[in-house]
Amino acid sequence: MGAGLAVVLLAAACSSNGSDNSETAAPSTDTAPATDAAPSTDATPSTDVSPPGSEPDNSAESASSSLTVAEVEASLPELDSIVEAGMAETGVPGVAVAVVFDDEVIYTKGYGVRDVSGDDPIEPETIFQLASLSKPISSTIMAGAVGQGFFDWTDPVSGYNPDFELSDAYVTANVSFADLFAHRSGIPGGGGDVLEAIGYDRSEVLRRLRYLELNPFRDTYAYSNFGMTAGGESAAIAAGVTWEDLADEILFDPAGMTSTSMHYADYESAENRAELHVATDGVWEAAFERMPDAQAPAGGVSSNVIDLAQWLRIQLAEGQLGDKQIIDAEALDLTHTTMILKGPPAPTIANTPPSYGLGWNITVDATGATRWNHSGAFSTGASTVAKLLPAEGLGIVVLTNGEPVGLPEAITDAYFDQIQTGSWPDDIFAIWTERFSGLYGEPQEFVDPSSDAVAALDNAAYAGSYTNDYVGDIQVIVIDGELAIVAGPAAVTYLLTHFDANTFTYVHDAELPDFLEGAIFEVGPDGIATEVTVTGFDADGLGTFRRI
Repeated sequence: MGAGLAVVLLAAACSSNGSDNSETAAPSTDTAPATDAAPSTDATPSTDVSPPGSEPDNSAESASSSLTVAEVEASLPELDSIVEAGMAETGVPGVAVAVVFDDEVIYTKGYGVRDVSGDDPIEPETIFQLASLSKPISSTIMAGAVGQGFFDWTDPVSGYNPDFELSDAYVTANVSFADLFAHRSGIPGGGGDVLEAIGYDRSEVLRRLRYLELNPFRDTYAYSNFGMTAGGESAAIAAGVTWEDLADEILFDPAGMTSTSMHYADYESAENRAELHVATDGVWEAAFERMPDAQAPAGGVSSNVIDLAQWLRIQLAEGQLGDKQIIDAEALDLTHTTMILKGPPAPTIANTPPSYGLGWNITVDATGATRWNHSGAFSTGASTVAKLLPAEGLGIVVLTNGEPVGLPEAITDAYFDQIQTGSWPDDIFAIWTERFSGLYGEPQEFVDPSSDAVAALDNAAYAGSYTNDYVGDIQVIVIDGELAIVAGPAAVTYLLTHFDANTFTYVHDAELPDFLEGAIFEVGPDGIATEVTVTGFDADGLGTFRRI
């Protein structure tokens, strides 16, 4: 997304019945292939940046559940009502839910349809794209690799991946696997996302991270898809396999997660899959696809609630599944341990600031209970959440096939309110809809210059090749008498509309047509453009291209 469309992390105030400040993992905002952009690039310095292993322990190792199986089972009809009410309120076409309690899968159910153009039902077996819910799954894989001795969380990734390079030599030499999975490496949120959107593969996006100016190392929380991807890729190098094979060997195969994959092709070939949906003028449609292989560790998992229920069991049982130790307990415990605060300390102990572990958000709700959670979202049509109450041995995962409107967050909050307090707020869906209403920020203002607009030069003054190190070459071409920008290996084409003088507008993200970006040309004394700033590529100040 461009400079004027920085994705905003919505601060989620507690509901009256105890909902926590659950992070909205901000969605992708890019055209095919869309990217999973960062929740917030304006991170607040943390006061808790101690190295892994020395942080406060948020695990529930010694806690005992006050809930009973009978109480959880009695809550399930109300969960049904919550889901059905949420779907009616939002119009999201399909939802799948699983609940785990006391190391048992208590509930799996599908609601609605896979594609609004047909009537194939969502089932527990239906496969969804998980978006950023991939992150805690990947941190589980990383913990398994740590337990098998391939590397330690605190090891610098440069010791395993000699091609890894950032713009600061000290950070390059010292950034650890934990730093990358806690979003405290200094890589700016959203760094690399625009490159994926125009077709660069994983290795090339990671190579180009070296051009980004870094935030303060270990003192800034900035949610980075490709920072986490760099960590996962380096782990795979340490293990001597691909990341996708590492995921299979460490987690998916041992846990029997046979419907879960890091390959987009597996999702695409699945007959029983949920299509992505967006709402256009209130009408839901399956209009876009999202191929996230480049950032697979951060956003590339596809799965169903049956498999994810097993993964929840592993989280709540210290790495065990039944009587089998799938993931090393100590390495997994660190994923649930605060690594960095996401905001400044609260003025009172009643408002504990949210924090991030290794692939997990860690919060304390209004009842004083610790929650582990993570959301995922593609603006092209997916929204997902996993949320756990570790002290109760309770977890829920909600998958939807609609763009992010707050539905899975509302469902999980309402259900935990019901479990903890015996009721859920009637306005929970309105609360979450409001929180998501500003998810993409405000559109850039291109005020109509009307009769005062200055005419553009001839197309020939702007047409040509331009370049910068980060994005690479772009072409300004003429299509049917109108200018267009062509960018990246995928030759993504952006049609330009004249605005005023040497400024043009365009739609950078097809699913967000109201969010215009700008292409502003600098023209030399000879009447020929010498450079162009393309705001859709300029979030990190790297959107200016010089003519070549």
